Amino acid sequence: MAGKDFHFTMGYGPWTIEKTMRKLTIYILLCLASTVVVGQDPYFSQYFSSPLSFNPALTGYIDGSHRLAVNFRNQWANISTPYQTAAISFDTKILRKQLPARDKWGLGIHAMYDQAAGGIYKNSYIAFSTGFNKGLDEDGHQSIGIGIQAAFGRNVVDFNKVSFANQFTSSGFDLSVPSGENINNRTVTYASVNAGILYNYADETGNSFSFGAAAFHITSPQLNFFTGQNSRLPRRYVLHGSAMLKANEQDEVFLSANFMQQARNSQAVIGGAYGWGIGTTGYHLYTGLWLRAGDALYPYTGLRTKDFQIGISYDITQSDLRKSNGFAGSSEISFIWFFDQGNKGKIIPCFF
Repeated sequence: MAGKDFHFTMGYGPWTIEKTMRKLTIYILLCLASTVVVGQDPYFSQYFSSPLSFNPALTGYIDGSHRLAVNFRNQWANISTPYQTAAISFDTKILRKQLPARDKWGLGIHAMYDQAAGGIYKNSYIAFSTGFNKGLDEDGHQSIGIGIQAAFGRNVVDFNKVSFANQFTSSGFDLSVPSGENINNRTVTYASVNAGILYNYADETGNSFSFGAAAFHITSPQLNFFTGQNSRLPRRYVLHGSAMLKANEQDEVFLSANFMQQARNSQAVIGGAYGWGIGTTGYHLYTGLWLRAGDALYPYTGLRTKDFQIGISYDITQSDLRKSNGFAGSSEISFIWFFDQGNKGKIIPCFF
């Protein structure tokens, strides 16, 4: 919270060791400053497997009927209370018989939950989206799309576990001492609007390219926990591009990059994976590596079949600040189920 000096009681007893205090303070800064103070959204390293959290225009952009995506991230698992994020989304195409085969109109729902500091801070989020992709030629090799989301969020801080500066005594923080702070809300709800655009190109040989941009929290809703506070959830801007290239008759290469900015925070990600075709099954085993500039490298392994895709990644922390204080590594898993999957050569249904 801007302008407030507070600490979190984590259940370790009185804090009399300076090193413990220092480590906890940095943990708070890393975990919560981004979400509470400047409102930075949770993110997934496998952003390419969480389409509705990345660009609303990807809603319904599938070669099939429906898509179910599940994501889970366990951040800094080596500490006792890791930062955890989970998401689930479902999107489906509508009016398939009424629209030309080259056009796609979809509806979707996306829900996300994350918590930090042993549940002291919790954030839940649900968004309803629609996306329309218009084919630019008769064969549908090129398309341009637009999408919009109506989002609703709920942020909760358990102030029963929060210690303020004037609660510090000779034996440590004492939560029975009045904090002296005017806490206006323990729960803050908000509504916001997200929107995105998308361009896709695919040739007859199976090479595909995708470029998009999105803006989240366009209305910049208020997030005020304290009386007199005037904090707003800043807009998040996204630029992304990707390519799926045929290496030979069976193998393929996936390349992707994105840039995100929210308030004063920005991140750039680039990487790729090689997909080995498994015999004549049409399945692919992917291995690859992504770089989040100034923060982490993360290797990725995934399996793609006609019906589902599963991916596992692990962030290898490069940030000196995080490594020096023990916050080194985050694991992530993703799962996508495709219903009524058709010819995937025309578009990029699982990677974007």
